[in-house]
Amino acid sequence: MDDKKGAVAILQWRARFLGEDVLPEATYDQALMAAERLERSGSVSVSEWLDMVRQANAALLRH
Repeated sequence: MDDKKGAVAILQWRARFLGEDVLPEATYDQALMAAERLERSGSVSVSEWLDMVRQANAALLRH
């Protein structure tokens, strides 16, 4: 995996789903599926994927 490519993918994911630092329930599943696609494609590592899931969970709880 290219670290730079992974960092860009994570930044884009955060901008798309966590831009407001709050994640509505309707968007939560989309965020998780997008994170999983990035992990499966090799764009992000398993540990990066897990961090993304944690961020989505935290943003959902702030909603």
